[in-house]
Amino acid sequence: MDLIQLCIKRPVAVLAAVMIVIIMGLVALQAIPIQLTPDVRKPIIEVNTRWQGAAPREVEREIIERQEEELTSIEGIEEMKSFAEPGQGRIELQFRVNQNMDRALLMVANRLDQVEGYPDEAEEPRLNTAGSDDNAITWMIL
Repeated sequence: MDLIQLCIKRPVAVLAAVMIVIIMGLVALQAIPIQLTPDVRKPIIEVNTRWQGAAPREVEREIIERQEEELTSIEGIEEMKSFAEPGQGRIELQFRVNQNMDRALLMVANRLDQVEGYPDEAEEPRLNTAGSDDNAITWMIL
């Protein structure tokens, strides 16, 4: 007798077997310890500075280069990336995993206050502690 005929002739036994497997799975899920893994994404601080109507080269020369000069000496920075786009400049500071981000954010803000000679039309730099990897993959709207 094959398995399909056995299942058709004894539906109560099949239902009982499925229920036992489900119950044992739920018990195992609650009983087996799950090891917590630390978040090993590197902490990132983004510095965004808007300058409406400026070309990328102007943004780089007038804003980004000046900010980079001040930010390079901050303790704990592993990598610094800068992007000049039409109308805005962005600097991405990547820190060590065990870096105190409250202190790093304060140091970045203090260093940015020391930058002088921004163009009159440029806005104040804005700090963001979320990197571009933290953006949502999908949006669900009802």
